[in-house]
Amino acid sequence: MQPQNNKVIRAVVRTILTSALFASATVGFSTNAAIIGSSYGNAVYVDLSITSNVGNVVSTIANSTINLAHTSGSAPENYSQIDTIIGASANASGTLGSPIDITEFDGALSTAIIEGDSQSSLTSFVPASFFTSGRGTINDLNLDLFSDLLGISGFLTLRADVLSTVSRIDGDATSGSNVNLSTAGTSDIAEAEVSLWGNSVKATALENQSLFAGLNIADFGLGIFVNEVERTCSDFTCTESRNAVRVSFEDFSLNALYDAIFPTGTPLNGPVLSLTNNPIVNGEIILASSFATTSSTTEVNAPSTFALFLLAVGLLGARKFSRQCAEYR
Repeated sequence: MQPQNNKVIRAVVRTILTSALFASATVGFSTNAAIIGSSYGNAVYVDLSITSNVGNVVSTIANSTINLAHTSGSAPENYSQIDTIIGASANASGTLGSPIDITEFDGALSTAIIEGDSQSSLTSFVPASFFTSGRGTINDLNLDLFSDLLGISGFLTLRADVLSTVSRIDGDATSGSNVNLSTAGTSDIAEAEVSLWGNSVKATALENQSLFAGLNIADFGLGIFVNEVERTCSDFTCTESRNAVRVSFEDFSLNALYDAIFPTGTPLNGPVLSLTNNPIVNGEIILASSFATTSSTTEVNAPSTFALFLLAVGLLGARKFSRQCAEYR
């Protein structure tokens, strides 16, 4: 009977080991499937509408939607997406059309870049540490807003050597049973200057700047923001977003703002403004933006129901074998 017993022993051992391996694999799968991440990187985003409002008659002047150097991805699986326009090619792609009319990049410099980048190292089976990130970058920028479309030179100009943001979520699955998530984004804003009808401000990487508050531009539906940063983290989710520069318009009237800055009869001399069609602008322009998020809805190493079932099958097999051995004795 001894050879028969050996066969039974080997069969039961194989059952137990197989059940344990399947249980382990299922534990990993159930945990990893519950952790997700996504990100995007964008160099230039425009969503604007310009209408004419004369005598209560509204007509469309221009509509514009632009995504330049946009990348995005979601994990698992891990991904790496990048869209780059560099050097002379950047200069060739510099005119983005209405209503961003003059957007120039120094094509003579090898560092001239318009780039979007999105990455994640999160795989189907969660590594000990992982990240999800998005990045938007513009180098050597010279923007003159509405210069051709509305014939306004110097209304809003922006020059910068570097506008770049990185939104990043780091994950750590090595300590305890929960996935630890944290934000780790950065911003790079170098030699940036924003000018609004001759009023200039040097922009820095200080977070959440609102420019030209002294001119009360918000009262006219205009907002100019530098290094906007939003972070939210809970026990199971972390999200970060960044905009190097965002210009927002809400029923914004260029004529009304001009009259407020250069009122008639004052010694202030403004640029020539002859807009008889009274343009009203709505929407926003965002330069060098990024976004990243990661969520975990379960605990690491928490076995699934199916894994426990497989392990139970192996244990029952072992119990049955012990009974058979007792009968042979």
